[in-house]
Amino acid sequence: MAMKDTDSVAPTVASNVVSMRGAQSEPGQSRRSGSVTLPPPVVAVRDKAKALLMDHAKQVFAKVDDSLFAMAEKAHGQEEQDGLFQALRLLRVERRRLVERFADALEQGFQVREISADEEDPYSADNLSLVHNDDLEQLVAVDTMVANAKRDFAEPLTEITLRLNTLLSVKIYDKNNPLGPDAICDAFVEASRALDLHIRARLTLLKKFEQMVMLNLGKVYQQCNDLFIEQGVLPSLKQQRRAARQQRPAPRPQQPAGSASAAQGDSQAGAYAGHGLMPLGSGAAPMAPQDLLSHLGALQSHLPESYGDGEVQLLNVNSMLQERLVEVRQSAALAKMDSDIIKLVEMLFSFILEDRNLAEPIKSQLGRLQLPLLKVAIADKSFFSKGGHPARKLLNELADACTGWQAKDNYEKDPLYKKIGEVVARVLAEFDQDINIFSTLLESFREFIERERKRAQRLEQRIVDEADGKAKTKAARARVAAVMDALMAERDLPPVVSEWLEKVWANMLFLTCIKEGTESESWSRDVRTARDLVWSVHAPMPESRKQLLGLLPTLQGRLKAGVEAVSLNSFEARRMFAGLKEIYRERFALAQRLLEERSRQVEQEARAMAAEAASQAPIKDEAESAPQTPVREEPAEPVVELPQMEELEQAVAEVELQPDAVIREEIAETDTHWQQTFRLAQGSWFELKRGEEEQFRCRLAAVIKDIDQFIFVNRNGAKVAEFTRAELAIALRKGELMSMDDGMLFERALQSVIGTVRQSRGEMR
Repeated sequence: MAMKDTDSVAPTVASNVVSMRGAQSEPGQSRRSGSVTLPPPVVAVRDKAKALLMDHAKQVFAKVDDSLFAMAEKAHGQEEQDGLFQALRLLRVERRRLVERFADALEQGFQVREISADEEDPYSADNLSLVHNDDLEQLVAVDTMVANAKRDFAEPLTEITLRLNTLLSVKIYDKNNPLGPDAICDAFVEASRALDLHIRARLTLLKKFEQMVMLNLGKVYQQCNDLFIEQGVLPSLKQQRRAARQQRPAPRPQQPAGSASAAQGDSQAGAYAGHGLMPLGSGAAPMAPQDLLSHLGALQSHLPESYGDGEVQLLNVNSMLQERLVEVRQSAALAKMDSDIIKLVEMLFSFILEDRNLAEPIKSQLGRLQLPLLKVAIADKSFFSKGGHPARKLLNELADACTGWQAKDNYEKDPLYKKIGEVVARVLAEFDQDINIFSTLLESFREFIERERKRAQRLEQRIVDEADGKAKTKAARARVAAVMDALMAERDLPPVVSEWLEKVWANMLFLTCIKEGTESESWSRDVRTARDLVWSVHAPMPESRKQLLGLLPTLQGRLKAGVEAVSLNSFEARRMFAGLKEIYRERFALAQRLLEERSRQVEQEARAMAAEAASQAPIKDEAESAPQTPVREEPAEPVVELPQMEELEQAVAEVELQPDAVIREEIAETDTHWQQTFRLAQGSWFELKRGEEEQFRCRLAAVIKDIDQFIFVNRNGAKVAEFTRAELAIALRKGELMSMDDGMLFERALQSVIGTVRQSRGEMR
């Protein structure tokens, strides 16, 4: 039913809400701010469609309830199970409001807006529907169900589009058709967006929506078209379209590619004079997925074996398809989803070919996988959402193995480069649509890499063990020296005792430190033995005589064990034990003399006191009055203070092992690069620059904690650099050592593409 131009109503608020053609508003309808009056036939169809879709949507929740409960019972972990049960409870509570929001969104969809040129461009990077929302898995699920609905219900949907175009002043396309699969699916996604659902629960909800709603759109569209016919809107449209198809003229003779006639056609008949890739909506039929895969397979088989000199090349698939279609004298358009996938894969490989983790010859090899992976993405929509997809795993494994690879002279003969070339060549030669080839190649490549890594690990382990051994030796000697300094410094020790400490006990402590560490009981016992030895020759006499007598048998046993442990020459051992024996004989002799002297002194003092008492008597004893012989006093030994065990342990703990004390002054502990050194993960890859010319890649193989040393090796396991912590922090600050990106290549590329598109969309808004 044609509407008159004089019946148009101007937009009331938003410039993107345009006028509709219609004479009257819906009876009893309240006008919302920014809304327009719809023609009665559109109102009737809108209400009919909304009621049908709401009925189908209500069935979604009965189905999803059972599915989520079963999934929760089989969940792999507690976190996943809790998330599914929480989603189950939330959907039970919110189902009514969700259906209402779905209905409101459907109604709002009839406030149709114009489609801008940028939105209509199927090749625009900003038009990638696959990466439009936050969750990629949800995006793939949504695009898949929309694409399937457009394919399955193309004819009734086209009739609805044509009828709406006769009633509305806005040009109706797939994207702005209020009854199109895009609008219906978007309405449900928007209605459920606010729900905090576990990703598995959200995907299950979308799957049930597809089963209950999207697969039943054919019935909905049929009833809507019937209602349009009842309202008198293009009642004979089906017969007219059938007749037009029967009367369509035969294709014109082929014109040369690039000629003016190749870009022109009869818009009413939908036929183009030339051959090649046509814009979507131009009248050319969208290419069936199987036909597209066939053309891509033909292009894949003609890719060159290499680009020469490691040249990196991003394929322009649209241009290649254009040439292919001209060659086979065909014309076709790309379906919206296929066009999006082509653009997305191009953006992914653009990232891969610019990734600084990979050397140029490796990028060139991986770039040849663009067409095979594009075929995978078109044939299997789970490619973007399934992290364990074999094609993605193979690409990630190839890239991961090449992270530390560098192109040297005659790199073509390098085993890894040759293996990468073999894998890529087999993909190009053997992959058609069976993705099992990727699993087979992945297994073979992993076996190759495992052999390569084992060889590198043996060399790397020897280097790390050697560095670790040197560090432990250095640390042990420093800690032993700290004990010896604390016991011997500024003390006058008999030569034989110094010899015992330096020849025997320093070595004994060293062995114990190496084998068992300074936290062990053996270390504490051996430190105490050294202290006891020093104390034994400085113990004050005669006060310590009894304690020394009790210590010597135990001390002698420990010293004998030390002699055996360090394999001291037996002659030397006898001589040194004899020297100690002589010292202890002298110590005990001194103690005896001092005791006797004190005894005589006591006796003399007693006699003196008796003589003084007797002097008061009239008669003096002649013998007592005789002069007394003075007692010769032994000189008193100086008291020597020895450090307690706690002090010795503290001296060991405070040993400074860093060899870069001067360098350490150049960087503060608050510096971000100093702090970064504590967060570096073993196995991380770096780019190391030495001078203007020398630049290579290396991996952090080990951190030697005893001396705070960082060991870096190349991919063959050979050591290429070592830094103390301060040297490393300064190298990071100067940019001489730069961390390379972690994570799988495909995932990093996908995140980069999504971020780019989101940023682009944000700028346009």
